[in-house]
Amino acid sequence: MSKYFTRTFRVRWSEINAVGQVHLSEYFRYVIETAWDWGTTVGISFAESEERGLAWIIHESEINLYRPLYTHDIFELTIWLVDWRRVRGTRCFEIKLKDSGELVAQGVQEVVSLDLKTMRPVITPDYIIDNLRLEDPRVFPHQKFPKFQLRPDTAFLIQRNAEWRDLDSQEHVNNANYVAFAEDAATQALAAVGWSPVSFKALGLFIANKRVHIQYQSSASWGERLDVVTQLVELKPAGGIWHVQIERASDREPVARCLIEWSLANRISAEEQILPDSLSKVLKDKIAIAENISAGSGFAG
Repeated sequence: MSKYFTRTFRVRWSEINAVGQVHLSEYFRYVIETAWDWGTTVGISFAESEERGLAWIIHESEINLYRPLYTHDIFELTIWLVDWRRVRGTRCFEIKLKDSGELVAQGVQEVVSLDLKTMRPVITPDYIIDNLRLEDPRVFPHQKFPKFQLRPDTAFLIQRNAEWRDLDSQEHVNNANYVAFAEDAATQALAAVGWSPVSFKALGLFIANKRVHIQYQSSASWGERLDVVTQLVELKPAGGIWHVQIERASDREPVARCLIEWSLANRISAEEQILPDSLSKVLKDKIAIAENISAGSGFAG
């Protein structure tokens, strides 16, 4: 049995955004679904994990997007274990079109095993990990999440409630939904300075996401109000990088933080475009760049 697990998907209409491409958050759902199917093959399905008193949470995800997916695209998602140490492991995944083998995306996730009752880290039995461990696994580069000193005078704030539709079977906001929250916040930040999706469409342009790095810090439950703070952390000739911090409004507890690297693209050809001078200027003036305070770390494009 191969320890590289592959599942085939076909893109559905319901997974497509307003520019005809798969929603950013859907890539994370594909990975989660594949991971559970993978676990089923080695005896740690959702039900079997509950029987053993285990829970699995994703601490961090990083994904590079090389080609968009469109309706009816058939693709394969392959996932495998890179390393596991006591309570924490690293897995990689790759998405390719089924027929042509064209690369769509590659990514890395850090996963933690918890005791289902206490939700505290717990050592995973060796026999489980031995069923997944590879001697010489393929490894993709993984960057440490940088720290930023945000500027309150230029950061963009929205609030949203955790709704019933956002929750998963653990009654917490599903991991993929935080990515959707972050993307929506970045879209609203642009709209607040005069560059809404309608504005981009009128010019035959759209925002193409190229890379996402998200770190989950705590969980949010139904009805909780979340502060979503967005700040530009890098500006490039054809795009930039957003930092989105999600906090619980009641106690300021960090819930998630996310980096989204994006570029401006032609709506028809999807080719990268240089930012119009007016857009570049407003980003510099209205959404001033936050300071990277990480020593020796960054989010390289």
